[in-house]
Amino acid sequence: MIVFLLAAAGAWAVLASDGLGQQNPFSRLTGREQTVEASAVWYERADRRGRFVLDRSSSPALLWQDGANEVYAVYVNRASGGGEVLLTDTDRAMLRLSNLGGATFFPPDAPDGVIVEPIGPAHTLVAPPVNSQELQRIARELADSVTRINRNQVTVEVPSLGPSDNAYLADTLRLAQIGIDEANRRSVRGLETIRVVSGARADARYSGGTLELTIAAGRGYAGRPSSDFIRRAIDRGR
Repeated sequence: MIVFLLAAAGAWAVLASDGLGQQNPFSRLTGREQTVEASAVWYERADRRGRFVLDRSSSPALLWQDGANEVYAVYVNRASGGGEVLLTDTDRAMLRLSNLGGATFFPPDAPDGVIVEPIGPAHTLVAPPVNSQELQRIARELADSVTRINRNQVTVEVPSLGPSDNAYLADTLRLAQIGIDEANRRSVRGLETIRVVSGARADARYSGGTLELTIAAGRGYAGRPSSDFIRRAIDRGR
């Protein structure tokens, strides 16, 4: 049975129901729909085992590995010995750029780093618009999934901010799913409510059975917490 509860003006509380399939929200990043700008560059690994986009059109910058299901917001820091290192919101090093123009990428399959080279301009990392019905569907799928994990009725509360911002609300729900899947099962057991709110900066907090995810509306992919940050919040019971 599908149950929708109106939580507030422009918002929904969605309870678990029957699951539905998801479309790939990243499929068009390699197509022609997005703008190609000098601030967005494709890098290719020297071992030819993949490529990624570094998009500096926003602050923080964005990094998306071709075929991945997450766009990372990365923050520029000074690197020891010169140059700069780009870190995620959990301080994981993703990319190091030397003063001489060299670049080293740190993917999960090469934690010690692999040399990469720029190979050309890329499309900016912008999510396709999501209407309110699609947002409801994604929220319902998350409620279904978590209910199956912890065997409790789980409610997902999400505002509706319009198609452009809804795209990043939907993405935040997908990241919540990844974070929950990777979190300690003991921590997830008491999860009852997943609530997405709008705020000044991205954040994730877990307390009293409620996982509250804050997104900075209008900042795109740069305005929501990563799946790693969400997982850490759950495991720490913040």
